[in-house]
Amino acid sequence: MLLGIGGPFAYAMASPIYSSGDEAAHVDYALQVWHGGLPVFEEGLELANTVGVHPPVQWTSHHPPLVYLLLAPVVGPLVDAGHVDAGGMAARLVMVALSVALLYTVRAVGARLVPTVPAAGLAAAVVVGLSVWFVRLGGSVYTDTPAALVSSLALLALLRLARGDGGRRDVVLFAAACAGCGLTRFSLLPVAALFAVALVVVSYLPGRLRPGRAWAAALAAGGAVVTTSAWFYARNVALTGNLSGSHPEWAARHTSRVARPVPEVAVDPVFWSRMTEQMSIGEYPRLPRALEPALPWTVLLLALPVLVGLVMALVMILRAREQRAVGLVLLATVLCACGGIAVMQVMHHAGGGSAFPRYFFAMLPFLAPFLALPLLLLRGVPLVLWGLARVTLLALELETTLGRQLRGEQAPVYPGPTWWGFGLTAAGLALALLVVVTTSRAARWRHERSERALTAV
Repeated sequence: MLLGIGGPFAYAMASPIYSSGDEAAHVDYALQVWHGGLPVFEEGLELANTVGVHPPVQWTSHHPPLVYLLLAPVVGPLVDAGHVDAGGMAARLVMVALSVALLYTVRAVGARLVPTVPAAGLAAAVVVGLSVWFVRLGGSVYTDTPAALVSSLALLALLRLARGDGGRRDVVLFAAACAGCGLTRFSLLPVAALFAVALVVVSYLPGRLRPGRAWAAALAAGGAVVTTSAWFYARNVALTGNLSGSHPEWAARHTSRVARPVPEVAVDPVFWSRMTEQMSIGEYPRLPRALEPALPWTVLLLALPVLVGLVMALVMILRAREQRAVGLVLLATVLCACGGIAVMQVMHHAGGGSAFPRYFFAMLPFLAPFLALPLLLLRGVPLVLWGLARVTLLALELETTLGRQLRGEQAPVYPGPTWWGFGLTAAGLALALLVVVTTSRAARWRHERSERALTAV
């Protein structure tokens, strides 16, 4: 709870409202939903924000409407009453609440994905809660946090069903989460389809999941997606000629982005170093010179722990006596989902789209349990060091964000509440580390006791 609120709330207070072009467009989408309609790209914004960026067109109109249905009751009344900035800030607080829900879901996913490690769930929540883009996106009005939430819920239902622990509620959760994927992001449709296929495959392996229940869940998910979101993608086709609702011609005329061959993007080290800035701060905002190179921080805080954790998870699965095949399929499913997200972003950038690191945040909740595994070694000492490094970087980022100079008139920032939020994050980390260390010692004590009992027998 403290980690979910702290970082996103701090960033919401440190960054002026509507300081990015997308944020005003997202708030405007919610406003138009409140007024009973859906935005159209060429018609621009109804939101009359006088600070920050006001986009020339409604470039978020291609997004499905679920997130904006959640925001509309908060944004609409405030904006209609003339409180335009307050409407945006209230929408940010909704995103903070969704960030808390995301961390709870990540904790549950970690506990199910690595069931033999008691503290894996909480450590995974710490990893996500201290990531750069969890903090930034949780304190801004974007669809990335809700997208990560619904996809993580779909994965959680898949894990429960695949392990044989799921019941009817998990079938309903799986169908609802997959429907939420279709109603949140077009790019999540392949992920939902992958989860449905994995569920059916697992049912034919040795385990407790029966094919009947797997097929029922998969078909329910497919039916839910078609029923809830097919109409919107048909609308995208009618308005733009494509399912995603993109406008590549307008982007080519009005932005500096250019199309590149897919193979060129796929081997571009600049693209990969930028997109993997999930734990390092990178070029924005500028930091002291000793902390500026993002690549070493990315390797130390993300790439190396993930690789080691994946090897550890594979070894644990191969050594398991039960559900070994199920574990391998679930591991492969998570890796395929992450690979699919990466491929989609390579193709997006090759087609002239932007290369924002936030697009890779979608895979972080899937990888967090594996990233947490090596951090739990040596009774959690690596997690302590990792957490201290991330909290230090977060403090530097908040300080720089509060002091940055943006062009044009901007809304105020709130330094006091910003540091209150940072204090919540530090307190949440301290409590989590205490629980992790205690859990690790208790698990070691139980293991030693069982070993003594076996020796006595």
